[in-house]
Amino acid sequence: MQRQQGPAPQRSVPLRGAVGKNREMKTRRLTWIGLIVLFLAGLFLGWLVLGWGVWPRSYRNALPASLRAADREQYLLMAAESLGENGDASEARVKLESWPKDLLAEDMARLQTRLWSEDALRADQVQALADALGVEQPSAPDPRPAGPVDLTRTDNTLVLGTDNRPELEAWRTDTIMVIAVDRKTNQVGIVSIPRDLYVEIPGYGKERLNAVAYAGEKMNYLGGGVALAQRVVEESVGIPTQHWVLIRQEGLVNLIDALGGVTVTLDCPLYEATPDQTSPTGIKVFTLPAGQVHLDGATAKKFATYRYVETDFGRVRRQQQLIWAIRNRALQANILPRIPELWQALAETFKTDLGLPDVIKLATLGARLKSKDVHGMVLGGDVVEAYTTPEGWQVLVFKDRAAVQEKLSGLFSAVPLAETGKRTGESGKCPPPPFEVEGQQ
Repeated sequence: MQRQQGPAPQRSVPLRGAVGKNREMKTRRLTWIGLIVLFLAGLFLGWLVLGWGVWPRSYRNALPASLRAADREQYLLMAAESLGENGDASEARVKLESWPKDLLAEDMARLQTRLWSEDALRADQVQALADALGVEQPSAPDPRPAGPVDLTRTDNTLVLGTDNRPELEAWRTDTIMVIAVDRKTNQVGIVSIPRDLYVEIPGYGKERLNAVAYAGEKMNYLGGGVALAQRVVEESVGIPTQHWVLIRQEGLVNLIDALGGVTVTLDCPLYEATPDQTSPTGIKVFTLPAGQVHLDGATAKKFATYRYVETDFGRVRRQQQLIWAIRNRALQANILPRIPELWQALAETFKTDLGLPDVIKLATLGARLKSKDVHGMVLGGDVVEAYTTPEGWQVLVFKDRAAVQEKLSGLFSAVPLAETGKRTGESGKCPPPPFEVEGQQ
């Protein structure tokens, strides 16, 4: 007898259509939310890029009294940054013409005082805006040190210039500088160290400072010759360095030619010479007139290396002057975007432990600094004296190590780099042409 089967039980079937529809609605909702977020982010980025120029018209034309103090400060800060970027105060002058001068001066002073403890560079930009607008603001204290500077706390780079060529068995670094950067106060100092300074080279003995890098290469010193030079500079001069640059003279020539030449301003005519065995007088004369003088790479090399008349001390002052001229020309030529290209083009003429991003950051900082914030110092006759070694070498030694440290502590109070090449001295008169080159062309 067959059992009669009842109807088969119904299985639960997922509502795929309904679920899919819900997912589609969620996806659309998320898409719209994403588009709104992107739109708002785009507005924000556009505001950052265009800056204060896209503020609502009511804000641009409103009287300061109608704005909160914080809004007025932000308004001024963006105007100062705009001036720093394009060097043109006409736009700022138009947009701020309705501001009462007394309130504008108070706002600028308050903003600048606050910025000194946060960002000295932006404080300088506010001061530049005040100067451009002719606003006499209450004096804001400048907290940047005018007194002792601790060079163990700055970011220091050892720069060595050499005429090292493949045909030379022994080579020297006749340019020795330390560039000290204080990022907190946006101050930079360049110290030129005499190449003939008599120093102790670990594992080698006593030698001139300009022989240390070569000795390190021959000794297979750990880290190379430059690492040994860094050690000796710290032990002998008291300046630790975290980075280094080794550049050949042809690198300087190529850089200046790539910039289209540079211009130096001479307060007095320059009379220099270099030994020349083919000349009847035994020297080759090099002269430049007073005033603004344009130098190509080859002429700049002579300007930075000849020392027969002005000695090493005069030469290093000219080298510092040339550095400032290169900085100015780089600004005129808007060189920052071309740094990667120049890095590749000059790669065969220099070595460094700095990376390309580090160089770009330093170049950006240098472009923003004012001349009063970049200082030059030469360790010259006030702290060194002549000495004859037992072998009969004529070298230089420090008179008093304490005096050297005292001088170095005043680096950020030293003469601005732009003025290091002045020759008038305390008398205010130019030196006469030296007898050896007088009357020669």
